[in-house]
Amino acid sequence: MAGAVKISDSLISRDKTVNRRKICEVHYHEEHELYYMQEGQTTYFIDDEIFHVEKGEFVFVPKGALHRTDSGNCKRNARILLNFPDSVFTGEGAGLYQELCRYPVVCVAKDKERELEELFIKIEREYRRKERYGELLMHSYILELLVQICRYRCERKTKIRESDQVIYEITAYIGENYGGDISLQKISRQFSISESYLSRKFKSVTGIGINRYITFVRISNAEKMLRDGGVSVAQAARNCGYNDSNYFSTVYQKVKGVTPSHIVRGRERSNEP
Repeated sequence: MAGAVKISDSLISRDKTVNRRKICEVHYHEEHELYYMQEGQTTYFIDDEIFHVEKGEFVFVPKGALHRTDSGNCKRNARILLNFPDSVFTGEGAGLYQELCRYPVVCVAKDKERELEELFIKIEREYRRKERYGELLMHSYILELLVQICRYRCERKTKIRESDQVIYEITAYIGENYGGDISLQKISRQFSISESYLSRKFKSVTGIGINRYITFVRISNAEKMLRDGGVSVAQAARNCGYNDSNYFSTVYQKVKGVTPSHIVRGRERSNEP
């Protein structure tokens, strides 16, 4: 491991809620995030996918990915949240990053949970102490934690309720068709569901309105195109279902906090010799 490792000022946090719904609105980070469900359950949105997460499971959220959690009717909820930089994935860690992106929600064997929780404790202890070489130790523990999560990964047993299955099919449909003419009316016809029922059911299962969800999927994919695809703002707008690039820019800034032109300029600067 070469060079200094800069650890975030908000590296690790714990949270417990009792007798109330725990909702985190849609947001994104400039660092990667690892979420550990110590107790309870939650619904996790990552870009254009929805996951039901239960006790003992881990969630990896890549930097820049729009995400949101909603505990729904679960009244007792406890989690540990870890934020860390790209430096963890340097060198051979690149393969680790790719695996975590393929399997963002990970279940591990029950007899391994305590071992992984101990790594969280070590990370937190070094973070609180602020001692010499603490950042190097934290970097090492974080890498070990991610490696062990991938090593101990086992088949997830979480099942989607049959009554909710159609909503997950609809989110997949939105993920595949966000660039076209997609709306509540069109989706209701596609799945032979009334608009009023679809609207209520979607909000009940996901905790977010369907139109808002479509917007987040479009903006998330637009950002990927702007950062990686070398496309213009107008092209990204068209590719993501917006005929008016000015309106697209307004929506993009409202969701991401910066204009799409800002992303393009940053991409161009990074490509300068």
